[in-house]
Amino acid sequence: MIRHHPNTDLLTDYTVGSLSLAPTISVTTHLKFCDQCRDSVHSLKQLGGALLSDAEPETVSGDLLSQTLAKLDVESVTQSSAVDALADAQSTKCDDELKGIPNYLNKFLPRNGLSWRKLSSSVTVAPISVGETQYELALHKICAGGKTPVHDHHGVEYTVVLKGSFSDEDGMYHEGDFVVREPGDVHRPFATQHEDCICLSVLEAPIKLKGLGRVLNPFMKFQPS
Repeated sequence: MIRHHPNTDLLTDYTVGSLSLAPTISVTTHLKFCDQCRDSVHSLKQLGGALLSDAEPETVSGDLLSQTLAKLDVESVTQSSAVDALADAQSTKCDDELKGIPNYLNKFLPRNGLSWRKLSSSVTVAPISVGETQYELALHKICAGGKTPVHDHHGVEYTVVLKGSFSDEDGMYHEGDFVVREPGDVHRPFATQHEDCICLSVLEAPIKLKGLGRVLNPFMKFQPS
């Protein structure tokens, strides 16, 4: 059962299209798991439509129709490109451990497979490049029974649990849960004993290890892409 969701403000920003690409990917991924949030987004869209219907009419330029049709042509090209990208993704090499994650994510994964980098004895990371300039998008894996170093956050972090589960000082998180960490939050995630935990993570800023771990800090690498 999913217990952790994006808040209303974040869902509203998502619905109106004001989020950057990486946060958009994280919210969309959560929606693949969560009926409740899909219904909320649908309601927000209906509310937006109702507000537009009640708005006072505005005078428009004479060439508005031609401008709109031109944008529709561009949109058609964009949709075609998205279909091509999805077709390419179907031939992407998929690690066995990623089988069962939402198909939506496949089109963002590299065709030759993910490149996992070791962060600690229990944690590995695989960056995902989507042309993002503000956020780092990546998959993080904590091995069964493993834990991350204690760390705090200098920026917001969005995490969607894709497989397995983990816990920290504030609770337990299962597949589909959407976890938000704010600047200044300190925690130490632990994976459950019986299964690796794989999460999609969006970082706004590098995190900082606490204690002796700060001397050698692989987590400080921060690479929006």
